[in-house]
This record gives sequence, C-alpha cells and structure tokens, in this order.
Amino acid sequence: MASQAQLEANRRNAQKSTGPKTPEGRAAVRLNGLRHGLASGILVLEGESEADFENLLDSLAAEHQPATPTEVLLVRQMAMAGWRLQRIVHMEAAHYRLRRSDLEDYFEKHYTDLAEPDRLAIIADRDDHTLINFSRYEARLERSFHKALTALERLRAQRNSKMTNQSQFPQRAETASTSAAATPPARLVQPNKLRLEPASPMNRPPNPIHSPVPPALPPSPS
Repeated sequence: MASQAQLEANRRNAQKSTGPKTPEGRAAVRLNGLRHGLASGILVLEGESEADFENLLDSLAAEHQPATPTEVLLVRQMAMAGWRLQRIVHMEAAHYRLRRSDLEDYFEKHYTDLAEPDRLAIIADRDDHTLINFSRYEARLERSFHKALTALERLRAQRNSKMTNQSQFPQRAETASTSAAATPPARLVQPNKLRLEPASPMNRPPNPIHSPVPPALPPSPS
C-alpha cells in the first residue's frame, strides 16, 4: 500500500502533467476513452486474462489506426470477435481433454492398443453434435470479424478519397484563378451596324409607278 508521502508526490506530479500539447499527440489520445470503454470485466470470463484482451484491442487499434468513433467501434467488434474465437478454440480443446478422461475406462476395456489420434476420432464420432456447434460458433465469429474489417476498410477508403479531393480541388481553383488573372479579358466586338442611306438619283432604281410612259409610235404607212 502506498504511503501518504507517495500519494502526495503522485498528486504533485499529476498537477504538472497537462496532457499532450501537439496536434499529433491530441489526435493519438482523443479516442482512447472510447476504445477502452468496453467493459472487459464482462467480456473476459473467469480464468481468462483481462490484460490479454486489452493487449489484443490495443494491437488491433495500433494496426488499423481508427480515426473516427465509428472506426473505433469497428475495431472493438473485431477485438471481441477475435477474443471469442480464441475462446472457442480453447473450449474445443478442453472438450477433448474432458471426454478423453471420461472415456479412459472405456478405451482400456474395449481397445487394447489405441494411439492418441484414435481416441480423438472416437470422441469426435460420439460427440459430433457438440463439435458441430463449436464449428458453427467459430464460423459465425469469423464472419463477424471479417464483416467489421470490410466495413472499416471501406470507411477508411472513403475518408482517404475525401481528403484527397479536398486537397486537390483548392489547387485547381487557385490554378484557374491565376490563369484567369494572367489572361486579359476578351474584347467584346460590336457587330457592324448597317447604315441605311438614301440612294442617289443615279443609283436609285426606277419606280414602275412613276416612270414616264414612252410616246406612242407613229402609225406605219399603209
């Protein structure tokens, strides 16, 4: 048990620490509470190691680097599925050990020379229903793990694509703005207006209404 002096020293040291100050440090710890919010005391059964589960969770988080609450939840689902998969493996092995012990007298009475694989084969034949259930649980947990992994990879791809687009579009806009500023605006050319001027007498076409009537020709001599 810590002494009073040690407790006081711990309090003084805690007051000196203000947490991470850089943006990278804050980003690294801002999701710690959510990632470790899972009540491992409920998921981890008696005889299992809570520290091992926390190490599994931290390892998956370090590998996949979740950056959003949704990604953190998906990593937690992967950790839970992976932890329960390990449990199924241990349960199956324990089942074989227990059944072998229960059938030891049966083996000695009915078989004179049995190798260890032979005993396991007899157990599997007698307890196929239990082993099939183990296999079903294992398949279901594997699907849960890979489903969470696929969703996590899809979210990360969408986030990376969005960040790439956001980083590229401002550059395109800046390039277009610079190009527009360097190019002088095009001059608007007014269409030539037709000037309607009265025609001169020399160029004016004859008006059939006001044209003079030519004189009648004299009659030809008979």
